Amino acid sequence: MKTGWFSERSACYLATGRPVLAEDTGFSDHLPTGEGLVAFRDLEEAIEGVAEIDSDYTRHGRAARALAEEFMDSRKCLQAMLSACGS
Repeated sequence: MKTGWFSERSACYLATGRPVLAEDTGFSDHLPTGEGLVAFRDLEEAIEGVAEIDSDYTRHGRAARALAEEFMDSRKCLQAMLSACGS
């Protein structure tokens, strides 16, 4: 359905510097993927994603933390989210 659903657990992993491999539900339209957050659409892409993360876990971990800081930090995002909700 490509609703863009993204797990809060995945957000927590990113914030702690852990790379995330997740089925692309449409979040890739709003978040950068490829480093730190690797999206897949089928089994073959999931296998490739695991190999990519394993090839340089440290780089993916740093990218995961940077992604969380840029896109999920409430100090940067909360006001826009509240405005979008009409608050």
